[in-house]
This record gives sequence, structure tokens and C-alpha cells, in this order.
Amino acid sequence: MFGELGPSADLVHHLSFLERARSQRQRERDLESRLALAGYLVARLTARALAVDPEGDTEDGEALRWQRDSTRRYLDELPADRPEVAHLAGIVAAIEEPLARRESALRLGLMAYAYFLEHEGRLEEALDVLGLTARAYGNALAPAEFVRIALTAARLNRLLARWDSALGLYGTASEAAVACGDRAAALRARLGQAAVLRGRGNLPAARDEVERVLREAEAEDRGDIVSDAWLDLGAICGKEGRRFEALDANYQAFSRCEDPLQQMRILGDLGVALLGVGAQDVARIALGIVAASQASFTVRTNALLELLELESQSGDRLGFERRRQAAAAVVERMPPSMALDFAYKSAIGLVRFGNLKRGRRQLVEAQRLAELHRLNEWYFRLDSVLANLDGCGPGQVPATAEPLAVEHEPAVWAMAAGLKAFAGAAR
Repeated sequence: MFGELGPSADLVHHLSFLERARSQRQRERDLESRLALAGYLVARLTARALAVDPEGDTEDGEALRWQRDSTRRYLDELPADRPEVAHLAGIVAAIEEPLARRESALRLGLMAYAYFLEHEGRLEEALDVLGLTARAYGNALAPAEFVRIALTAARLNRLLARWDSALGLYGTASEAAVACGDRAAALRARLGQAAVLRGRGNLPAARDEVERVLREAEAEDRGDIVSDAWLDLGAICGKEGRRFEALDANYQAFSRCEDPLQQMRILGDLGVALLGVGAQDVARIALGIVAASQASFTVRTNALLELLELESQSGDRLGFERRRQAAAAVVERMPPSMALDFAYKSAIGLVRFGNLKRGRRQLVEAQRLAELHRLNEWYFRLDSVLANLDGCGPGQVPATAEPLAVEHEPAVWAMAAGLKAFAGAAR
């Protein structure tokens, strides 16, 4: 029904869970490794349960019941207070439900687990579980649910830099949304397509589409989509080097947002824009709020990486090392573009603090990753930096723009006052 949610065989064999288990074992994190293995066992159990009648008297039914009981015993040995354990236990409990309630309970459990995994930055695993969720609907998948799953799958593929899969899924979601009269979903799918264009570096086309969606959403008084469109426009302006436009767009998005988790995402982007125009004190407030929040892994870690850059720019070597170590501890969970951003910011900081050799190594490795994931904009940016690296001394950085000094701009004053009030109210 969805075609390929992603290009990897992980969707069939659940290898993403095994990869996490292996990685955590190598880092001597036994409990984290066991949690990943539990996810693998539950994914395998779910796949079999979707193909076999658990109550049947056949050999397959008996094998399924044995696998179910074995998986439950494994989960019982894990700490019950861990959120992932609760999600997995809920899925197993759904499989044990009577047939009349099993399908709906399993769908809810799988979708909740997929969102949890995305929140934790486990994008491959989230995509894997989303595939199981789609299978759990069988032929009973309503148009609205189809659109929701397709949009989620498209977003995950986009975050994983799987541009073709993401673009195809956004197109499918858009067509389905129009067919079932879901105007909001159709607009969101178009914003997703524009985000793919932005990720591939086609900024003019991305800007045109976002501005069209923004006009339509404002005319229809769709506040949440207006906020999202302003946010995307801010990202495009930032990539185009239009710093003040990016700042205004992000503030417009922040002021129109009502959802707390989305607010943190927007506040992170606002912090980036403030940092870009040299408003470091205000940016530190915004990014500090986000990094300490309960937002998703991706949002929190993006804020951490921007704080890493802030410490580098301000010459705070201890602060830079503290942020760098915190980011390095979770680098394995970062999607490709984020891992590249970390490598770049870390390398630039190392060069600023006089460690040219280590900085060069990180830049070369980052360029290899950019080529591997076909992130062309990153590849050429890194190539330019490497070409101008020789001769840099402490405090010098090649091919980077100096921040503007705008701490005293009236617009920045207003944002600073608003963010300080927001931070005070959040305490």
C-alpha cells in the first residue's frame, strides 16, 4: 500500500534494533543493549502475530504462543519503570487480547512506540515500527489514518536524508489528503515536499512553495500551519544568508504556536537565528531553555549543537569541551545531517582553539559522510573550508561569516524581553 517506507531491509528483518544492541554492547551499556534486543524481539513477535492466528490449533499458532511467552519473560527481567519497556509490554499485551480488541489495541500500541522512538532519535527503528503499524491495519486502513502514517513515514525518511522516498511519500500523502478532503494534511504534505527541496539545496523552489502554503493557510485561518510555514521560511532564509528575515520568520512562528512541544522546536530555531546575527546573550537564553526541556531528542540535540557553536565563537574553551562531550555521547543516535553538523561545529571549534590537526581529521570524515549520504551542500561547504584550512592559527576560522553585532537592535530587545519572560514563567 505504501510501497517502500524506506530502502532498507531493516523493515523486514528489524536489523535497526540489532544494530543498536550491538552498538550499546560495545559501549558497555548492558541495560541499553538489552532494551534494544527487547525491541527486536517484540518487532519479530508482532510480525508473526500479524501473519498467524494466536488462538489457532495449528503448529504456527503454537509457535506464536511460545514466542509470545518467551518475549514476555524477557521483558519481565527489564526495569518496569523504563518508558521503552512500558511501550513494549503494551504491544505484547495487545497481542494477547481477544480477537475483537486485538487489532485496535495493537495499532495504538505500535503507533505510540513509533512516536516514542522518533522522540528518542531512533529514526530507523521508528520507521521499522511504522511499517508494522501499517500492516496491522490490513485492509481496514481508513483514508485519514493512511494520510497520517504516510506523512509520518515521509518525515522519517526526510530526516534520514532519503530524499526520493520522502518525496514520493509526501506526494502520496498529498493526493490521499485531497481525495478525502483533509485540507490541513494536504498543506502539511506540501510543506514536507518543500523541506525535501530545501534539504537537497533547491532553495528558490522551496521558498516559492512555502510562501504559497503560507498565503493559503493565512487566508483559511489555519494558525498551526501558518506557524509551521513561518518556521520553514525561517530555515530557508537562514540557508540563503538572509539573517534578519530568518530572525523575523522564526519569531512570527514562535508567537503563533500554541503547542508546547512545537514551541520548543521553534524556540530552538529562533535561538539559531539570534546566534546568527550576533545576539549571543539572547540566543543563549533561548537555546538553554530548549536543551533543558522535555522536547524530542532531535530538538534538544540541535540546541546543544548550537550552544557548542556559541561557546566556540565566544572563546569559552571549557564550555565548548563540555558541550562537545555531551554531543559526542549521543552521536550514534544523530541522523546524517545532524551528525555532519556536529562534526563541522566540533572541527571549527577545535581549529579556533588551536588544534588544527584534529579539526582537519574531523572535517575530512564529515566530508566522507556528506558524500555517502549525497548531502551536496554540505560536501561543497566542507570542501571550501578544507581548501582554506592551512595557515589558520588560534582564533582563526576559514570560510565562515562573522556574526553581526545587533544586541542593541530594538527588535532584538523585544525578543530578549519576551524570551526572558517566557523562561521565568517556565521555571
